Amino acid sequence: MKAIMLNSFGSADNFALAHLPIPEIRSGEVRIRVQAAAFNPVDYQIRKGQSEGGRLRSMILGRDLSGSIDAIHDDVKEFSIGDEVFSYVSDLASNGTYAEYVCVPAELVARKPETLTHTQAAAVPVAGITASLALSRAQAEKTKSVFIAGGAGGVGGFAIMLARQLGVKKLVTTAGNAKSRAYLINQYGLNDDQIVDYNDADFMRQAMARNRGWFDIALDLVGGKMLSACCGLLAVDGNLASVTEAPKESDFETLFQKNASFHSVGANAYSLKNDRVAWLRYREILDSLSRHFEGRVVSPPHVRIIGNLSPEVVRQAHLLLESGSVQGKLAMTC
Repeated sequence: MKAIMLNSFGSADNFALAHLPIPEIRSGEVRIRVQAAAFNPVDYQIRKGQSEGGRLRSMILGRDLSGSIDAIHDDVKEFSIGDEVFSYVSDLASNGTYAEYVCVPAELVARKPETLTHTQAAAVPVAGITASLALSRAQAEKTKSVFIAGGAGGVGGFAIMLARQLGVKKLVTTAGNAKSRAYLINQYGLNDDQIVDYNDADFMRQAMARNRGWFDIALDLVGGKMLSACCGLLAVDGNLASVTEAPKESDFETLFQKNASFHSVGANAYSLKNDRVAWLRYREILDSLSRHFEGRVVSPPHVRIIGNLSPEVVRQAHLLLESGSVQGKLAMTC
């Protein structure tokens, strides 16, 4: 099979084309012929040796895929050869998703929504799972107000759509330029007064004015000063969920004074245990997302297709993500 391998941690120039044997399935696995793979910020963090790089089983990166089942181990009963599926493979698969084939524990696999193309479905797992966990941990529901730092990114888009599906009406998010603002309005139907420019010195005051007070929930999808802003914007007894980092000491003091709660969110958390029952949480979330798509209560994700499986396409996607200027998701066909 063709695959894009990382020869060493560091530069995006370290990706190269490799021709490898098709992986053999192990107990509890299905083998997927990958039709599309998506890119996430965690990919370039791993490439640089950060984040989850120490747990890699393969130097073929990538966590998101959509494709069709090519082979099944005898002990897997819930799928059939030819089923169209999508998956978050974490680091539990034979290799990452920058490849034509990957063997994945069946617990991490769900049937692809019929309403989505393969490139759209590939864009769902990491961002959709992360947004679902963040809203759940923050106890989002229709009576709560929500501030989202980073609404124009992949996770942010899902957070906006899923919060609306929960019935949330009072929602404010951030944009750093006119392109991101227009994207949020056109893609998700937000009103202009639901968006604040984080480059404005008084964006926190603007956010509170639009919400008419502190926020019950804040989701940090950016880190740094935006995580600090989320701490400052929370109401008493509020809930903050962050996918980036823990608050610094002074921000924890702010949360402490407000009796507010901090929740860390990582899509890979359930994969840390050697517990296949825990891994089933991934399929449960993917199945839930699939029902939202098929019921048309959540729109297909916005996806920019960079190209076909190649080192050049992978390099371009990594550089775009590192620039911080991507709206929605990036994907490639395989």
